[in-house]
Amino acid sequence: MRSIKWIIIALVIIAIPVVQFVRPVPHLSLQVSGATVNTVPGAKPKIDWPSEGQAALAAIGVGDMGHSGAQTPTPIASVTKVMTAYLVLKKHPLGIGQDGPSITVTNEDYQTYVSDKAKGESVLQVKPGEKLTERQALEGLMLPSGNNVATMLAKWCDGTESAFVNEMNKTAKSMGMTNTHYVDASGFNPGSSSTAVDQVKLFSAAMQLPTFKAVVAEPQATLPVAGTVYNVDSEVGHGVIIGGKTGSTSQAGGCFVFASQKTIGAKDVVIVGAVLGQTKTPELQTALDAGVTLSKNAQAALRHVQVVSADTPIATLSAPWTSSDETVRAGENVSVIGWPGMPIHESVQQAANLPTHVDAGATIGTLTITVGDQTKKIPLKTTKAMDGPSYAWRLKRL
Repeated sequence: MRSIKWIIIALVIIAIPVVQFVRPVPHLSLQVSGATVNTVPGAKPKIDWPSEGQAALAAIGVGDMGHSGAQTPTPIASVTKVMTAYLVLKKHPLGIGQDGPSITVTNEDYQTYVSDKAKGESVLQVKPGEKLTERQALEGLMLPSGNNVATMLAKWCDGTESAFVNEMNKTAKSMGMTNTHYVDASGFNPGSSSTAVDQVKLFSAAMQLPTFKAVVAEPQATLPVAGTVYNVDSEVGHGVIIGGKTGSTSQAGGCFVFASQKTIGAKDVVIVGAVLGQTKTPELQTALDAGVTLSKNAQAALRHVQVVSADTPIATLSAPWTSSDETVRAGENVSVIGWPGMPIHESVQQAANLPTHVDAGATIGTLTITVGDQTKKIPLKTTKAMDGPSYAWRLKRL
């Protein structure tokens, strides 16, 4: 019996180190250094917001530049036609240089023209039997702001204006325009209402359609019956504005959605804004002037900014078998387009199945940086090698 006891003791003595050596070794772990939300350094840009109404600014693909005024729904007059044109082009896409299908002006379309003109609305002269290409109809809609063309295009697309308006509201909802409601295709009805923030969302999407962008950039166009028509957006082609849509009624005041552009490095950044509810006479010119000012403010603010440099410590790599943590740095410089004061969000993801030993310069994770609408992913690399656990540590660990 005594011999069996000693055999058991011997087996236990042998088994303990064996078990210690075959036990899984804990993983290396990353701890983020410092704050994970910073801001682009420097003085925040000065934005000369209008003193009344509401306004909003954004740079497409870069981020939201802010807004002013209470973002409550307000009549938007002919700015409504941005959604009309956008929806027409989504239903009947046109490439650059394409004219699209022919649209015949019906007797009903002509009577709409006569009626709208009698009510003092903005119209495009048409006659029965006239043929307009889709592009020409869009020019008649957006440049002289023909209310009758809005009705004609709505019927051409969906059979009735009411059916088209339903599509307008569905599209607005799908785009997150939660404070927008349309009751007509032209905006003459003050029930068609929105906010500056919502209109920036829409105009940003519309400006990414090449034909829309081309049409709203035209100072004038020549149409079959109306002849030469001029863009109510008198700023287009004469300064910073590369496209826009005006609107003005007694209920809406002066309204203007607009775009400008700044080339930063090899990238053309389109800036989009909206100004609504301007009542200082002349109301429309006040809105136009505000749009030019905001565009210049945004252009002055936008620049390349370096948000992370390759020598920036991002995290520490630690292991339970050593008290010496290793610094982990960004694997490369990261620059974005932005402006001072923009939030910088960082998150770290550790690589799966890290070995117990890593060499200097090894990639051990990913740093994700989000600045506005821009997201960059870069490797995280070790500064020095980290040795794996020693035999003594593996034997003694609890």
